[in-house]
Amino acid sequence: MVRHVDVETALPIGGKMTGEFPDWLEGALIRNGSGVYHFGKTTVNHIFDGMAVVHRFEISQGKATYQNRILLSDSYLKSEAEQRLMVIQFGTRASPDPCKSLLGRFMSHFEMLKPDQMTDNCNVNVCYYGDELYAITESPNLQRIDPSSLDSEEKVNVSEYVAVNAVTAHPHVGEDGTVYNMGNAFGPDGASYNIVEFPPGKSVFKEAKIVATIPCRWKLSQAYYHSFGMTDNYFVFIEIPLRLNFLKAAAVNMTGSTISSCMEYYPDERSRFVVIDRRTGENLKTVYEAPSFMTFHHANAYEKDGHLIVDLCEYKDASILYSMTLKKLSSTKQKFACSTFTRYVLPLNVKPPQGTKQFKEQYGTNLVKLQDTKCISYWKNKKVMICKPDHISLHGIELPRINYQYNGKYYRYVYGIHATEGNPEPLQMIKIDAETRKVQFWERQGYAVSEPVFIARPQATEEDDGYILFSALDRFNSKRVMLVLLDASTFKEVATVEFATKGTVSSDYHGLFAAKGDLVHRY
Repeated sequence: MVRHVDVETALPIGGKMTGEFPDWLEGALIRNGSGVYHFGKTTVNHIFDGMAVVHRFEISQGKATYQNRILLSDSYLKSEAEQRLMVIQFGTRASPDPCKSLLGRFMSHFEMLKPDQMTDNCNVNVCYYGDELYAITESPNLQRIDPSSLDSEEKVNVSEYVAVNAVTAHPHVGEDGTVYNMGNAFGPDGASYNIVEFPPGKSVFKEAKIVATIPCRWKLSQAYYHSFGMTDNYFVFIEIPLRLNFLKAAAVNMTGSTISSCMEYYPDERSRFVVIDRRTGENLKTVYEAPSFMTFHHANAYEKDGHLIVDLCEYKDASILYSMTLKKLSSTKQKFACSTFTRYVLPLNVKPPQGTKQFKEQYGTNLVKLQDTKCISYWKNKKVMICKPDHISLHGIELPRINYQYNGKYYRYVYGIHATEGNPEPLQMIKIDAETRKVQFWERQGYAVSEPVFIARPQATEEDDGYILFSALDRFNSKRVMLVLLDASTFKEVATVEFATKGTVSSDYHGLFAAKGDLVHRY
C-alpha cells in the first residue's frame, strides 16, 4: 500500500480500544518502512525507494498509543531541501541539478558512483545493536533513533569498522544480545560474502569481527541476498541466481541507469546453499544446489538427525522485484507473484560415492532420511548435491516470523501476511503448522495487515503459547491505523485499538517488539 506521509504524528495519540491487553504486556512495537515518495514534482519509481518512516505503538497499563516520525537521513534532508531526489535509490536515479549548465549536467553522467554515495535511507527494519536502536537497510549505513521519541540521532557506517560494503536488514540476535549479520566485500581473490559478529555492550561496532567468509562463485557479479539462516552450529547462506553486475553498478551515472537495472536473473543457473560451521568458520565441502528460485526471507533453519532443515518463502523467479514499482502497484490489471512456504533438507556428514561404479549405483538415491517430508537430496557428482524442495503450503505467505526463542531450533509454527496473485495488499494474517500443514487465517474487512511479531506468554511451555501483535491499515481511510493482538494458539482476536491521525499513515516492512524491562531485544 503506497501512501505518502504528509504530516507526522510526532506525539503519541490514544485510540479506541476493543477487548483487553494482558496485564503483563508492556513495551513498544516499533516498525519501519517506506513512507515519503514525493519531493516537489519528483516521485520515486519503486516502493523500496520511499524515504523511511518509523512507527511506534506503545502498550502500557492496558492502553496503547501511536506515533510516527520521518527518519532524518541525509538522503531525506537533502532531497527535502532541494525538492528533488538527491541520492540514487534502488529503482530511481537522483534528479539532475537544474542550476548546473547543460555541459555540467552532461559531464556528471560520466562520474563513477562512489561508495560514500550509497543511500542512508534506512527504511527496511530496526535492530538493537548493544542497547541502542538503529534503523537499518541494505547498505553500510545505520541510523540511530531514540526508542521513545523516534528522534533521528547519529549515523553509523559499518564499513568503517569491518570489511563489508553493505549489510542485510535481517540480522540475527543471540540470547546475550550478540548480533550476527552479513555483507559483501572485495579482496585480492575477488568478491566474497562476510558474516560479521557484533558483540553486546558499548563497543559493539569497534569490536565487530568477521567470523566467516564465503567466496562468490562469479567474478564480476554477486547474488542479491536479503536474509540468511543460523542454527546452533551453522550459518546458511543461499546464493540465488539474481545477480548484481559490479561494472554496471559502478557506472550507473555513466549509463543513466539504476541499481535495479544492474540486476539480472539467470533462470538456468541453480540456487546454491552454502553451509558454514560456526565453530570453525569453515565452509562445508559439500555444495548444495537446487533448481533456480528467488527468496527474500528465511523463516527458520534447524538441525535434526544429521540433516539441516531450511525453511523460506520461495518465488519461482525474480519478477516480484520488478512488479513493485509505484506504477504497477497502482494498476488494477497487474498480477503479482506469491511466495510459497518451502522447505529444503540438506543431509550433513554424508560422504560422496567413491569410484565410477559406486557413483553409478548410488546416483539419484535420496539421502534424506527424515519422515514426513517430500524433500529429496542426491549426489550430482562428488562435490555437488542436488536438493529438491517440499512446498509445505501453497497459501501465499510473506514477512514470515516465528517464536524467536526457537530460532535455529526445531519449531512448528510460522506466522506471516497472506496475499493473493491479484492483489498486492495483504488482507489476511496466516499461521502455518509446518508439522501438520494446517493453516489458520485472521481478517478484518477493509484492513490490510502488516508483518506480525510473536510475544511469548511468561512461563510459556508451548511454542505457540503467546500472542501475535501487528498493525493494520484502513484501506479506505489513509488516516486510520489499527493495532491488533491475536491469541497465537487459537488465532482469535484478543484486542484491537483504532487510531485516527491528522496525517496519512504509511505501510511498513519490518520491526520488533521491545518488552519493558528486557535487557536484550530480539525478534
